[in-house]
Amino acid sequence: MVRTEHDALELIRQRLVVTEVPATGTTSLVEAVAGGPVHGSWRTHAKGRLMYRLGRILRASNEVLSVRLVEGKVAFVDSSLWAVVYRVAMEPSRRRRSLEGLSSQARALLTAVERDKVVRLGKDSEWTKAREALEERLLVHVSEAQDEEGHHVTVLRSWRDWVPSIVKESSETLTYDEALARLREACGGAPTGLGSWVP
Repeated sequence: MVRTEHDALELIRQRLVVTEVPATGTTSLVEAVAGGPVHGSWRTHAKGRLMYRLGRILRASNEVLSVRLVEGKVAFVDSSLWAVVYRVAMEPSRRRRSLEGLSSQARALLTAVERDKVVRLGKDSEWTKAREALEERLLVHVSEAQDEEGHHVTVLRSWRDWVPSIVKESSETLTYDEALARLREACGGAPTGLGSWVP
């Protein structure tokens, strides 16, 4: 059972990919904190506040990568798979397909992220839908942080700006098909959160 940040990080190290909420084929943070299946909304569960707090901590952590991989849900990925995620995220054919059907607002936000390298958005930002579209399609790296006043902000970065050199070098040894196969295996099937834009 997960009770602390250390427990959550250890679970991710063991399982490699842990979704925040229950999803097919993966272990979820919510169920790990609850100690079993959760019926109804996890937010009303007796340990709902702990589930929420740990989710926020993991989204802001430098030790895991937070991406939407399984059923469009947030997944926390162990560092041993970062090169795999980066290789999939940067595949030119996948990125081209991911741009299809993007709203003009999402395209404008992507342009701002690529130009400025880092864009911070408040909780109730008018850019929320655009940010969600970019996150779902793995077009930007998304994390959370706190501003000077202690408010949560969403931080968008270009993948090229985010990637540590060792991760980039490791990704270059993988073909796209190899990376996608490893990611699917770690996700218990397919990273369906990447939708129809995965060739």
